[in-house]
Amino acid sequence: MRTNLRNIRLNQGYKDVVEIANSVGISTSYYYKIEQGKRNPGIDLAKRIADVLNHTVDELFFDQSLDIMSKIKEEVV
Repeated sequence: MRTNLRNIRLNQGYKDVVEIANSVGISTSYYYKIEQGKRNPGIDLAKRIADVLNHTVDELFFDQSLDIMSKIKEEVV
């Protein structure tokens, strides 16, 4: 599950995904599948979702803890 995407959506006040799905031109079921990690959006769709939620694609779709761990590993080496 993409908890970042879901948490950011909820923090932005979107309890229902209908408005986001309509804004980016997809069905609500497809949006839910993206949130659940069952579908991966293309870069264009990911960017449209990020724009609606006022966040970056990285913040929504990539695990920030992995990025932090790779930086720590680089510093150790």
